[in-house]
Amino acid sequence: MDSKRVLAENLRQNIYDLGKTQAAYAKDIGIPLNTLEYAVSGRGSVSLNTLDKIAQGAGLDPWELIRPPEDK
Repeated sequence: MDSKRVLAENLRQNIYDLGKTQAAYAKDIGIPLNTLEYAVSGRGSVSLNTLDKIAQGAGLDPWELIRPPEDK
């Protein structure tokens, strides 16, 4: 599984676990909704700065967002 798809899957799971909408999640972590949607789609790459913002806002380490579920 490539990193983009792993990131997308982990983001979707984190959003679900928190019981939030993507819009609320994006607002809470301080990134534009379209950036989050791009990452959640699994089609695009995000910058390391954006990955750091997402991780910090989610209360995770950045590596946790790109670690495949089977490795957890």
